[in-house]
Amino acid sequence: MGPDSPEVVALVNKGVTYLEGASPHTRAGGASLIALALLKAGKPVDHPRVQSGISAARKMGAGVPSHVHDNAYDVGLCLILLCELDPEGNEAPIQNMVQYFVETQKAGGGWGYKGRDTGDNSMTQYGALGLWLAQRSGFNVPLPVVEKLCNWVLRCQDPSGAWGYQGNDPGPGNFQRLPQSNIRLTMVCAALGSLYMGTDLLNINDRRRAAEENESNLPGFLREVQTPEAIERKKALTKAVDAGRVTASKNAGRNYLAAHFSITAGQWDYYYLYALERYESFRELDVGRKDKNPNWYQAGFERLKSTQGAAGQWGGSNEEASVATAFAILFLRRSTAQSIKKRSRVFDEGRLVGGRGLPKVAEDVTVKNGQVVNKAELLESEKFLSMMEADDAELERYLNQDVPFELSEDERGRSEQIIQLRRKIRDGSYGARLLAIRAIRQSKDFDSIPVLIYALTDPDGRVAIEARDALRFITRKFNGFGMPRGADVTQRSLYANQWKQWYRSVRPDAEFLD
Repeated sequence: MGPDSPEVVALVNKGVTYLEGASPHTRAGGASLIALALLKAGKPVDHPRVQSGISAARKMGAGVPSHVHDNAYDVGLCLILLCELDPEGNEAPIQNMVQYFVETQKAGGGWGYKGRDTGDNSMTQYGALGLWLAQRSGFNVPLPVVEKLCNWVLRCQDPSGAWGYQGNDPGPGNFQRLPQSNIRLTMVCAALGSLYMGTDLLNINDRRRAAEENESNLPGFLREVQTPEAIERKKALTKAVDAGRVTASKNAGRNYLAAHFSITAGQWDYYYLYALERYESFRELDVGRKDKNPNWYQAGFERLKSTQGAAGQWGGSNEEASVATAFAILFLRRSTAQSIKKRSRVFDEGRLVGGRGLPKVAEDVTVKNGQVVNKAELLESEKFLSMMEADDAELERYLNQDVPFELSEDERGRSEQIIQLRRKIRDGSYGARLLAIRAIRQSKDFDSIPVLIYALTDPDGRVAIEARDALRFITRKFNGFGMPRGADVTQRSLYANQWKQWYRSVRPDAEFLD
């Protein structure tokens, strides 16, 4: 059972029909939530209800929003929608809404009601997702904001492993767990989701820890061959958040949820389902493994199947039908998992010379220089390189796709392919330059940083932004040196110089292109 199963699609389609006929939502967050659900269900951007949500979100981000009552919900959902829709085309409103969360973060680290000192796990989860999407879309999210978020969630965990509604915070630096009030499954999923999102931005995750443990137990001929730079990129980005404490908190939260799990929360059932899907999706990212047939999804499907109204709507205690229906669609479509898949490549840090990732069919392999090589992968690499000889009209259909590119595992072949990609970045057509940068990013080739720095001053700003994002990804310097979308060539040259200075600090003999 999954998002594309016929039974699920039927439920989603009925829900979409209901949303199309329902009255427009009066709050910006509600309009954005409905637009997001329709987009995730496959409706086009020009759909009237999608456009209504986009207009509300852009209006919210026309300036840095004022903090009013509980509008962290609205700002968070507006930010999520625009990041999912078109980050580059909505640069200004996204930056303004990121700034809202920077300015309104509580002293402890969460977000919540204006006029209250306490952080609110319910609102915080939407701020956390909005900031995660913004950062993964190339926007600057200050590291201290993420550190404070993570430490606040850690401090506000109940001794049972659960979380409550308003965090009972013992104060910065004090991680002695205090009893929390209004403990609910909704808040457990909300807080766990926020913790997983925040620690992912800090590169503190179980997949990294497990890889280190597994690596130490492998015989030498099965270990990954990694450069010092690759090892450095795997490290956590901060020491302000304790990795051991994070692991203990996640384990306690998961154990609580397992012991008390129910597919209904008693109130806000559909809001709960979206929080559950978000938490489970980031948990999968955290461990680097996706459950193909999760029990929680099956249970959610059965619940939604039994509670859908005749008009296609869902609704429950304290949940108006249009909002509940949007939450239900986001759950069924695995909305968060879609977002993560689009923005994260987490399973290929390094290159194996042993048995992981061997082709299933023996006839598909060969051996070069003592290494097992997948013939199909090598063929795809050559096809990719040949494809970039085409003109932009032929390449256009690939530019909006995540085209896979597997470098040869043979050192000589790999070097030759990297050289060809670098040449395309310098001399190729617009489409070839863009695809070559994406391939370099995917390969995580640290030696290609000079040519990516060169591309920051590309005549086409879209190529420059692609190069900026590749630099951030390869170096793990996610905040980079700035360089907003829309910067002119002169401004981009200044950012390029900053990158050069940094690269010379790790490669004193580095040479750069003019």
